[in-house]
Amino acid sequence: MGWTDLPRKLPRLGQMSWHDRWLLLQVTVLLGVFRALILTAPFPRLASYFGQYRVESPQEADPFDLHQARQISWAIRAVSPYTPWTSNCFAQALTAKYLLHRRGIVSTLYFGAYFNAPGAMKAHAWLRCGPLMVTGETGHLSFGTTAYFSS
Repeated sequence: MGWTDLPRKLPRLGQMSWHDRWLLLQVTVLLGVFRALILTAPFPRLASYFGQYRVESPQEADPFDLHQARQISWAIRAVSPYTPWTSNCFAQALTAKYLLHRRGIVSTLYFGAYFNAPGAMKAHAWLRCGPLMVTGETGHLSFGTTAYFSS
């Protein structure tokens, strides 16, 4: 699936609430912004905005906060396959973290890695809000956590 497949999905867009459409637009723009930042900014500079290093957010969350986190998760899953740029786990996690932070909702951003062959490392990023994995849930258990940030 790619950007050219989006027109087939557009009829459903007309059936969505304005709130959902607005969220999809925000996610689309933010995925692009964070992808550009990932490609151009040094990681230590980006990391200064991730929150407190080696601090985790609580495992429980307010039901309304979880509802908002689920909506953000849905929007990211809905949009990311259709962007004309690569909306990988890192951009998805940063997008979700930003949107949750703007709503005053705490979350934890995790980075993990594993070696899948001699000298070949694979990395992953995921975001948790309370008990909910907002982004990057698929396969996150296969990765050893290398860093995490809470805000």
